[in-house]
Amino acid sequence: MSGLLTGVLNQVDDTITAMVERIARARAGDSGAKLVLLDVGCWDGAHTERYARLLGAEARGVEIFAARAREAEARGIEVARLDLESGRFPWPDASVDVVVSNQVFEHVKNVWRPMTEIHRVLRPGGQLILSVPNLGSLHNRVLMALGRQPTSIRTLGPHVRGYTFGEIQRFITLDGAFTIEEARGVGFYPFPVPMANPFAALWRGAAHTTLVRARKQGARAESPWEAWYRREREMGLQSSFE
Repeated sequence: MSGLLTGVLNQVDDTITAMVERIARARAGDSGAKLVLLDVGCWDGAHTERYARLLGAEARGVEIFAARAREAEARGIEVARLDLESGRFPWPDASVDVVVSNQVFEHVKNVWRPMTEIHRVLRPGGQLILSVPNLGSLHNRVLMALGRQPTSIRTLGPHVRGYTFGEIQRFITLDGAFTIEEARGVGFYPFPVPMANPFAALWRGAAHTTLVRARKQGARAESPWEAWYRREREMGLQSSFE
């Protein structure tokens, strides 16, 4: 990983941390029950632990890699080891206050399942913080103009989905399930941090990474993402992920 890309990812984490801090400040003085934080794709739990500490929250995580899950558990995090494309989260409906998912959804083909599960376990009014690489970033646009593959979704690469700044927001807010509270662009590759910051703020649609904070609206009898997928399959427009 290049130093420039490492700088962008570090800034993404700093931005998530700042969003978590804003949530914590908004709840300052609230004497209600202890919050619950869920990190979807928690890796070794280092970031999860920090977010939970800022919120004064109980920490939970989802992680498919056993070695990293054990490291997260050693930090005191309750970890569900499951495949996001097929597994169901082991927690009850409306049992989580804040969900973080950082650089995960670009790796998932069946995106309907994890979004359904995130929405299910979040309480009404709970918040989702989600980041993905931006398919419409400046450097991807230049590569496409030169007839080259964008780096955020290469055929021989780990990413199986690409999202522009607007598309990830449309996905999250499908059928009014969430409302967007913040949508930010982070990094302006190949410009180094902090030189990139003014450009990313001015032209969010061309920033390296999109970072969204959204609030869950009321509970739903049926997941809008799975409902959409079911209709698409019935029309023969989607293949099965089962």
